[in-house]
Amino acid sequence: MLISAGSNAHGQLSNGSLDDSHSFSPSSFHGFEPGVIPGKLLDLVCGANHTITLLEINDHPELWGCGDGSSGQLGPSYTREDSTIFKPLDLLLEKNGFAGYFPRLVCASWETTYIVLSSPDMPDTLISMGANDFGDLGIGAQKVPAKDFHVVHPTDRPFIVESLLAGQHHVIAKLTTPSETLVVGWGTSRHGQLGNNLATKPFLSSPEIIILPTPISSAALGHQHTVLLHSSGTLSGLGSNRKHQLQGIGECADIKGVACTWNGTFLLTHDQHILSAGQLGRETTTALAHVKFPFTNATHRLTRIACGSEHVLACFVLRDSSEVWGWGWNEHGNLGIGTTEDVCVPVRLWSGPGDVGIWAGSGTSWIAVQ
Repeated sequence: MLISAGSNAHGQLSNGSLDDSHSFSPSSFHGFEPGVIPGKLLDLVCGANHTITLLEINDHPELWGCGDGSSGQLGPSYTREDSTIFKPLDLLLEKNGFAGYFPRLVCASWETTYIVLSSPDMPDTLISMGANDFGDLGIGAQKVPAKDFHVVHPTDRPFIVESLLAGQHHVIAKLTTPSETLVVGWGTSRHGQLGNNLATKPFLSSPEIIILPTPISSAALGHQHTVLLHSSGTLSGLGSNRKHQLQGIGECADIKGVACTWNGTFLLTHDQHILSAGQLGRETTTALAHVKFPFTNATHRLTRIACGSEHVLACFVLRDSSEVWGWGWNEHGNLGIGTTEDVCVPVRLWSGPGDVGIWAGSGTSWIAVQ
């Protein structure tokens, strides 16, 4: 089952309408009953007004999309009338010389989508589709026709993409080459969100190496900041701290996960707590603090967090069920509680049995039970 709530002016909730949804309702995949997922949901990513799911159907990865594809962010086969429910995306891989490749990773920025194509015993290929504002496509500053997809060249050596992440207008990728591991980035850079060595330009239209003091295990991207999680459990922050989104994170240790809203940072600790830096989930914005829930770790085990534009979801496992809690910006009803009032402290959004996945986008929230 897949349900969604929030902003829907372009059909990005895949519920068959163009109206915002203030409560969670089933999302539809073409040819299936509302709410039914036609395979294993591996990932779900959101841009400004488009959504893409990576599914595994009969052991084969497939991309399905909905919402706004006017800038080409949903690929060459997508048309506007497809927008209000998920439909398969045909990337025309065989026609473009990528027969035998399959989509393995996907992420999205504002009006741009990034896909890692993999094939057995072959290096990866990284492609981008959509708008090229601020060099988002990573292929240079030239104007490009909509509906095309473009091959990004993050290094001149064969590579495997370990992770790929996007904020509104900046992207970072962790790559493994035959000789080393690299972290590269492109897009907006003037706040230092791609590292101080790349902050002399307002944006980078092609990937460049981000110089880091130590290797990273994962990362998260906000609007104008980036947070890097090192294998030691410590953190580094890059970019803007105007909203206190990097406040105190350099002193943290034993962190196992990180996520970012546009102007906030949320840390998942090994002792099952969420730390907040920035605007959401607590009374003060000037210091790193715990997000408080009306229960203890003895009854609720925190499994994952998901950050949207300025709202957050947290999933907990109880003995025989799961719960999803949320807080933050709610102008489009994206917390699914039937109102459009912002929520300052966490409230329960959903509960039930099953293996639960959560995702959050630009004014949208998603819950999958598989």
